[in-house]
Amino acid sequence: MLDASNVNHGQLLPILLDSRDDQGRPLLGPPRGGRETSNFLRNAYADTPSAVEALR
Repeated sequence: MLDASNVNHGQLLPILLDSRDDQGRPLLGPPRGGRETSNFLRNAYADTPSAVEALR
């Protein structure tokens, strides 16, 4: 599910946004620019509970 081409990858995004690698860097790397990305990042925390439930 970490592969971006996997259809289920989108379910993980709210969780991966807060995930870090063993060096403390964001797991997904730097975010893309743009308004859509800004809106998603600003509201992703609200999607985390439903993402966890969907993955379970």
